Amino acid sequence: MSKEAVIQNLEDAGCSAEFIQKYLEISDSGGTSVRLRLLESQRKELLGQLHAQQRKLDCLDYLRYQLQKDQKNQRKDQTK
Repeated sequence: MSKEAVIQNLEDAGCSAEFIQKYLEISDSGGTSVRLRLLESQRKELLGQLHAQQRKLDCLDYLRYQLQKDQKNQRKDQTK
């Protein structure tokens, strides 16, 4: 993989310029296992962010559900 392609891939993955620089420095010295650990660490960070966003969506979905349920009950009460 070319250096430019690696940089583009890391940028697309949301990696910081500092992370990319560190990754490239390690690449120059041939540290495959260290690069793998860096990528795994970045992946865990992104996954944690994803889970945090999912929890926020779950909270909004719960409120939407409650409002829809209340709205349905109000309509039901009005037809009686």
